[in-house]
Amino acid sequence: MVNAIDYQKRGHLNHTILLVEDDCNLLEVIHESLADEGYRLTKATSGEEAIALLKTKSFDLVITDLIMGRENGISVLKKVKELNHETQVIIMTGTIDITFVIEALRLDANDYILKPFALNDLLDRIGSCLEKLESTRGNGGQRCAREFSMVIV
Repeated sequence: MVNAIDYQKRGHLNHTILLVEDDCNLLEVIHESLADEGYRLTKATSGEEAIALLKTKSFDLVITDLIMGRENGISVLKKVKELNHETQVIIMTGTIDITFVIEALRLDANDYILKPFALNDLLDRIGSCLEKLESTRGNGGQRCAREFSMVIV
């Protein structure tokens, strides 16, 4: 797995990340933690807000909660891949439901992490997704092999 610190040292912190989480406290904790690591971040507190942002701005990575209001993480994932298939997506959830996992895989989610998670686990996943993005861009748009992993903390 990619070491997030090594990845940062190579100067890849110019990527844009959209954080989508309806729990405002958790959103702030994740935002502050990733901002401290030097990432460029945009926050959304709902799937609807995320989809509106996706229509006006492009992101390299979207980290979205799965269970939200009317527009859930699957809706956000669908919109991300519709607008730019290269955009990486990490799904966060506090529930283990194989139906959602299968649906996320089918829709090309790049990774999946169970809450609660350790910051280092999230940083490793971010580094891995951004490296995959660079690899994809470096191969003339060819998609690299997708890794899909689960962590239970």
